[in-house]
Amino acid sequence: MNRGLLAVPVILLALLAALWSGLSRSGWNLPLSDAAGQHGHFMVNCFLASLIFLERAVTMRQWWIRLLPLGNAVAVVPFLMGENVVAQWLLIAGSTGFLLLCCWFVYCYHELYYYVFVAAAASLVAGNVLLLRTSSYPSAAGWWICFLLFTIVAERLELSKFLPRTALQKGALLALLALVPLALALPAPWADRLLSFALAATGCWLLRFDMARRALRSSAAHRYSAVLLLTGFGWLIVVAALLVFKTRIPLGYDAVLHGFFIGFVFSMIFAHAPIILPALLKKRIAVYHRWLYVPFALLQASLLLRICADVCGEPLLRKWAASGNGLAIVLFAASVAIRVRRQLRSKA
Repeated sequence: MNRGLLAVPVILLALLAALWSGLSRSGWNLPLSDAAGQHGHFMVNCFLASLIFLERAVTMRQWWIRLLPLGNAVAVVPFLMGENVVAQWLLIAGSTGFLLLCCWFVYCYHELYYYVFVAAAASLVAGNVLLLRTSSYPSAAGWWICFLLFTIVAERLELSKFLPRTALQKGALLALLALVPLALALPAPWADRLLSFALAATGCWLLRFDMARRALRSSAAHRYSAVLLLTGFGWLIVVAALLVFKTRIPLGYDAVLHGFFIGFVFSMIFAHAPIILPALLKKRIAVYHRWLYVPFALLQASLLLRICADVCGEPLLRKWAASGNGLAIVLFAASVAIRVRRQLRSKA
């Protein structure tokens, strides 16, 4: 068995913990609500980061590198047991290991997108160390946004590396990305303004130059991925607008974070799953099915409802919208799992 895939059950546990704690934070009175304070760690570190580590680590032959995602995701267990400091050190170790892995990729291949991966990994380490020192989620959230934005842009550059792009186009993208950590070093309100510009401009760059535009003319799985990718890029522009008016919105912090993490990041996850899963499993299977549009549509509709609730200051509406977010993610994961299982059975 591929040792890297040993992390999958723990990563799924982290996703469930993230969704459960998210519902608690949105207002639902649920058991284990004490863990709700670690919602950000569950979602960003234990689930999203571990998923990214898994995608990269399974390409390596060394078995100990393939265990990196497991070592990171397992932090969910001490978090659930209330051992927060132990869990945070595990995450710092995991993110540092990923940074070293990305540096190794740069040393071996010298591709532009691997340099972006290094910057992404360094941002994750910075966010985790900052949170351990300050216990302030808002101070770490910006670096987590930087980590995921850089990672997704790096993956898009990797997947479309054969597209003809000029040095000016590539340079413009790198300059926009460089504005993100610069914004995080500035005091308010300049930080939000510069970050808003960087996110909006990056979204526009991706809408214009990413290969997703061409894929819209394809059929089935490629068109599905293109629709989701372009939607996610559009969310970057929406998040940029929310950042500008964050202080005037009753629940502006919630709107910005979930516009980015659900609108942008989960759109990317839904879009990439049919491409990445066959590579992880090393099987020629067709993950895509037109049914996958259903959880995606539910995700978008519930997120729009949530942002409307944030703008209007309606906590009850936000509570139900958060349930829709969680339901959409669970429905997507279950649909993909059923599809993969059927495909594997048919090829057995």
